[in-house]
Amino acid sequence: MVNKTSDAASVVTGKGKIVGGVLAVLAVLVVVAIVVINSGLFTATDIQIQGSEHVTKHDAIQLIDLPEGTSLFNVDPDQITEDLKQNPWVSGVDVQRQFPHTLIITPMERKVIAIAYISSDDLAWAIGDDDTWIAPLSTSVEVDDQGNVITTGQGSNTLTGIDAALALAKHYGAVLLTDVSADVAPVSGQAVSSKAVKAGLDYVRGFSSEFLGQVKDISTPSVEAISANLNNGIEVSLGDSDDIAKKERVVTKLLSQVEGVTYINVRSPGNYTFRNAPTS
Repeated sequence: MVNKTSDAASVVTGKGKIVGGVLAVLAVLVVVAIVVINSGLFTATDIQIQGSEHVTKHDAIQLIDLPEGTSLFNVDPDQITEDLKQNPWVSGVDVQRQFPHTLIITPMERKVIAIAYISSDDLAWAIGDDDTWIAPLSTSVEVDDQGNVITTGQGSNTLTGIDAALALAKHYGAVLLTDVSADVAPVSGQAVSSKAVKAGLDYVRGFSSEFLGQVKDISTPSVEAISANLNNGIEVSLGDSDDIAKKERVVTKLLSQVEGVTYINVRSPGNYTFRNAPTS
């Protein structure tokens, strides 16, 4: 019995020594890691700040404030993002670390999902996928023979007003919102608050990509009066942004079955109406 007790105690003691040894090694590794991280071994001496489509390299450099002694380990992407978000186009930042001393910082921009044309001010406002007013865009743009926006200033044609806004929407892969009320007052970096514009954005998100490809613009004078103008000239009265998928199905089915349709009312998709021109 004494021998068994002694053996058990030896096993426990042995295990304790192993655990203690492991903990000691881990402690040493932690201390070494802390020393290395806080040493100048990986200090960011080569900081490459990139630009993006709407944030120039110069502007990004002016906005970013990196603390002295920033290293590849203690760099704070969240703080860099906050710095860059002073520009409303910025949604985040991509930080690449290239050992031992290089940081590559690139602004990530908001995706434009809609262009709101406010005719009273002749302004085309970009709206981000987070429902944020980004910035006003020029309503005088140069385009090529296919209507594509040219940013080099060598286009064959110049578009203005709503035509420019439509070209910009095409350029960004976004949807043009028209007939926006004159009392809508966008502010860069702030959330969209207009109920009509927000309902229009609901349709932008709710329609399938195939159907959006047929949409020339969405008219948003008020929530109840929202309508979509299709590329083929057909007007679709939509109303509020309820039952979006059902409204799309009704329109798609109707267009596939009836010729000469000129107008469709799907405000109540279960009781829709339409007009069509006589066909020979």
